[in-house]
Amino acid sequence: MKITSPVGKTSGNKRNDVLAVQASLNRHMKCKMGYLPVKEDGYINARTLDAIRTFQEMVGILPVDSTVFPGGPTHQALDKPSIRILNPTAACWIANQEKIRQALIDRLSIVDRLSWKAQNPAMIPPNDWNYHSIAIHHAGNTFGCAAPGMESIRQVEKIDIKKFGRVSYHYAVACDGTIYEALDIRHKGAHVEAMNTGVIGIVLLADLSVRGEGAKYGPGVMNVAKAKGAQAAINEFLSVQADRLKVLHDEGTEQQISRTEALVGALKDFFPIRRLGGHRDFARTVQTSRACPGIYGMVIADQLRKKLGLSEP
Repeated sequence: MKITSPVGKTSGNKRNDVLAVQASLNRHMKCKMGYLPVKEDGYINARTLDAIRTFQEMVGILPVDSTVFPGGPTHQALDKPSIRILNPTAACWIANQEKIRQALIDRLSIVDRLSWKAQNPAMIPPNDWNYHSIAIHHAGNTFGCAAPGMESIRQVEKIDIKKFGRVSYHYAVACDGTIYEALDIRHKGAHVEAMNTGVIGIVLLADLSVRGEGAKYGPGVMNVAKAKGAQAAINEFLSVQADRLKVLHDEGTEQQISRTEALVGALKDFFPIRRLGGHRDFARTVQTSRACPGIYGMVIADQLRKKLGLSEP
């Protein structure tokens, strides 16, 4: 990055120099949480001055004066391919989204969407990134540990695309411990009603409920009818009846539980996760009810909370 005169709270501010600084600021920080890209127009303004100050705080440059001098420390830092963050609290939590997605995949040997041939949604899901909570789900009555994980994740996808236009969860954990990337972590899920923003969804590919939980903890046929209409109420009624007749269920295997713990631990390393609960826990916070993730799923969520030092939703 070449500049011939100072840029910022100073005289000078030649248009080409200002434009070069604006472009470098955006290059370094456009993927960083807490930063709004400045307009690259070559004109000094309050937004550009604030961005220079934030950059100086992030890198630990003194004095923090919102000024870039040719050859000075701020100029040298902006000219580097990447920067080392000395004061991360100055700009919230700093992260490159794609690198974090890939780091999680590599660290945990996650089967990514390309590998299990996930379908592309008809519409690109909305973005999300400021994650603070994790919701644990189970796949439901029609799933079980007897089925291969690849078969189960594809069945989840088929159901979710019909309902939501995309897979609703971010990760799926099979009974053999295999972790699948369901929805790209950069996209908002569709797994907890009215509160998906900032909540990572993890589905355990098993049936972790026992007979009768659908009627006891579910939203209720009449409530569904009022909120979502007749067809949704019919689906809820059929689900409750199937639940009353069920004979088999899963309890979560050791591999599934340990790998879910590893996944949650890794997510904590990259996001400021504070809360974790079952889908049922999250539903209570908005005065609704859900049987998911079943009694055994609720036990798993409670164990994860205690081991990893997290709070209830």
